[in-house]
Amino acid sequence: MAFHIRELTPRGAGAVSVLELCGDGAKEAVCALGGVGEMQDGALRLLRLRAAGEDLDEALCVVHGSDHVELHLHGSPVLVARVIDALGGGAYRGDDKAELEASAAERLATARTEAAARVLLDQAEGALSRRLEELAGRDEAEARAGVEQLLERSQALAPVLSAPRVVLAGPVNAGKSTLFNVLVGSERAITSDSPGTTRDMLVGYASLGEIEYELIDTAGVREVEGSGGAEQVEREGQRAAELLREGAHKVFWVEDASAGAPAPPDGCELLLSKADLLNEPPIGSISALADPLGARQELSRRLEQSGVRWRAGEPVLFSPELCAWGEEVLAGPSSALSARLRAPLER
Repeated sequence: MAFHIRELTPRGAGAVSVLELCGDGAKEAVCALGGVGEMQDGALRLLRLRAAGEDLDEALCVVHGSDHVELHLHGSPVLVARVIDALGGGAYRGDDKAELEASAAERLATARTEAAARVLLDQAEGALSRRLEELAGRDEAEARAGVEQLLERSQALAPVLSAPRVVLAGPVNAGKSTLFNVLVGSERAITSDSPGTTRDMLVGYASLGEIEYELIDTAGVREVEGSGGAEQVEREGQRAAELLREGAHKVFWVEDASAGAPAPPDGCELLLSKADLLNEPPIGSISALADPLGARQELSRRLEQSGVRWRAGEPVLFSPELCAWGEEVLAGPSSALSARLRAPLER
């Protein structure tokens, strides 16, 4: 038989695994394994798969055509391997993919958002490889312009693929921990009217729009008097918060709205909280406690990227290493551009 088999879902345990059979004899092989004589093109059918007198699984079969069939199985890697062996086709499970596709497929298995999964699935199916091959065949000026555009788009889409760090900083009792809990969707941080409740950083993940952010709640800023153990711990927490602010994608300096609108430290964006305590709260202020949905929407608005959105089938340099490689390609001599573009495809 000339058909081959490919796993459409990421490899590993899961609820469902999908196998695609393409080529001559694909439908006949599934019919034989499912114990049915014939299935019409376009059919959707539940089959009991058996081999060597043993039940393998109950699977949903989608017949796209005589040479194109999908099997939706239970997501056990052992089961999938047994079904592939029983079908007897040429197994194409990703092991023989080019390095770029294999790397994207590996990252796809751990994608944390739908947008990230869609970007990586396109690359696992060859979107980036095809674009590099196309650019390698163009003249130097067109190839360079194409790489520049690819790198620019990839850098703009980078937050979709790797959770950018967002730090909540500011004075004590400003509402940082309440906001943190609202954004991560659970009571992770202890909230209290007592100053200095948060003494160490808390890390969680918050999906806002198409992007998932690494969110960090930090110790509130205040003058700490005394030299006891508790005071020392709080001072250490404040120092750790300062270090975290330096490398963050965004730092929100959270202040109680009743304090007015003080200037935040350099590199921080002011976010006024506890708006429900004022009769006329400032525009853009939030109340995570009284209006959690409004707080999420305001943070989403402020974190929204510059209008750049992923497009289906778009090639993307999907890792920091690939973006760095793209910069190296542009920095090198134009005469060797074609060879450098093909290098990732020939590894």
